[in-house]
Amino acid sequence: MKSRWRMAVVTALVAMLATAASSAPAQDARVGAGSDASSSGPGDGVPSSTDMTAGIGSHGTLPSALVPFAGAVDARAYRLGPGDQLMLLMRGLVSRSLPIVVDPEGMILLPGDGSMKVDGRALADVRGDVIARLRGQFRNVELELQLARPRTFRVMLSGQVRVPGPALANGTMRVGDLLGGEQLLSGASRRRIQVRRRDGARQFCDLDRLQMAGDASLNPFLQDGDVVFVPSATEFVFAQGAIARPGRYELAPQDSVLTLLRLAGDPLPAAIVDSLLLVRFDNRLVPDSVWLNLEDVYARRNNPPLGDGAHLYVYFIPRYRQLEESTVLGEVTRPGAYPIVEGRTRLSGLLHAAGGFTSGADLTAIRVHRRSTLANEKDPELDRLLRLSRNELTTTEYDVLNTKLAGLREDYRVDWGRLNRDEDLDLLLRDGDLVRVERLVMSIRVDGQVQRPGILNFVPSRGVSDYVSSAGGFTNRAWPGKVRIIRAVTNQTLLARNVRSLDPGDLIWVPERPDVTVWEQLQRVLTPLAQVATIVIAIRSVK
Repeated sequence: MKSRWRMAVVTALVAMLATAASSAPAQDARVGAGSDASSSGPGDGVPSSTDMTAGIGSHGTLPSALVPFAGAVDARAYRLGPGDQLMLLMRGLVSRSLPIVVDPEGMILLPGDGSMKVDGRALADVRGDVIARLRGQFRNVELELQLARPRTFRVMLSGQVRVPGPALANGTMRVGDLLGGEQLLSGASRRRIQVRRRDGARQFCDLDRLQMAGDASLNPFLQDGDVVFVPSATEFVFAQGAIARPGRYELAPQDSVLTLLRLAGDPLPAAIVDSLLLVRFDNRLVPDSVWLNLEDVYARRNNPPLGDGAHLYVYFIPRYRQLEESTVLGEVTRPGAYPIVEGRTRLSGLLHAAGGFTSGADLTAIRVHRRSTLANEKDPELDRLLRLSRNELTTTEYDVLNTKLAGLREDYRVDWGRLNRDEDLDLLLRDGDLVRVERLVMSIRVDGQVQRPGILNFVPSRGVSDYVSSAGGFTNRAWPGKVRIIRAVTNQTLLARNVRSLDPGDLIWVPERPDVTVWEQLQRVLTPLAQVATIVIAIRSVK
């Protein structure tokens, strides 16, 4: 008898579930008349063409029903509303699943137990009440209520947004999801966004605290009928100095020094902990300064509020973990960058650290490149002088020009032999100095008005005339009296008659004699004669 009685109960249960399931399409059709989410039919996860058109046409984005979930739905935070699709799972001798849809009035129909008001209630609370009400009817059956598909509803966007008006959302979306991308206009507030609920309540959204500080406490969930209003940003504060993101930030209600530090990415390790300066304006618009300690601010022992126009200054520890270095390249054993101590490390110490010279190094041509502090400064006087020709410059202006050009010089030559004999030539290095040891070039270049210009082997005992002869001698167009020597080491240009000896790598340049007309030759002869005649006449007139 007991077995037959149990079988009868199971049969009745199955019949009841079948009847409830058959009535679900009709119920869903009623919901579809007032809810976008159910217009596709029960259990269908694809939005209708109407939803797609409304979502894309109004804001140029995909419908919010297609927005991926940020994670599992929090049953304690998710609020049910018309269009939510639930699934009642029954596990026992016969397992069944029954779809339940929240109707336009915010009600659900329970099998064999009537209706229940769920609009605006948390999913977790509804789940507990449904299981409690049905447990008495279905013995030895495990019951579970799940959210099968969140509803889609409309909210209103207003204020400083690109396309104000209705927009689609679902129950898992927050305000930040709705205002992502390029929704906000330039100058729109990101920290005073208002969410106006149907019941008159107001909540605020702070996108900067969410995106810059990772604080989601002011990013509320969207609900049916919300009006999201984005005002203009009108009040600002400033953070400067040893912080990760110095700059201007919008001021929000209840902002404090700690809030600004969080938005600005927090202080850098190089920040001075006990010297934080806050400048605020009182009611008379007079700036007021106060010194703070970072540890007190983060411990909230001293965390003053901020007002419009407040400035926060975080100062750097001088030379925090700063390491000076110089680089040596060329003919040394270990070329590369080396740490130095400004005011103590000398050129000889750097070269010794680099392992000394190679066999091919030119010890007379060690070049030191040092960035000039004047190179990046605009000098109007130098620009003016450079635009003038030599004939237009006075003697004083010419000297000033040469002095200014010498001040811009960034390359210096050091002779290793002279340095070892005179410690004053062993210069102190500075951060960023570049030392280059050139390769010894055992040749002399002869160019210009010679018969065979080219490169000749260097012989210490030979002079300028010897190298010119080896190059085939002068051409008919040569100007022997104006032969110049360009030094390989200093790049200076000297007249050959003023050079006692040549060095490897020097250039001998033979210029071309300028063309002289008959009239110019006659002028050269007559001018001295005229000057002599003038002197003779003056002497006779005196007598």
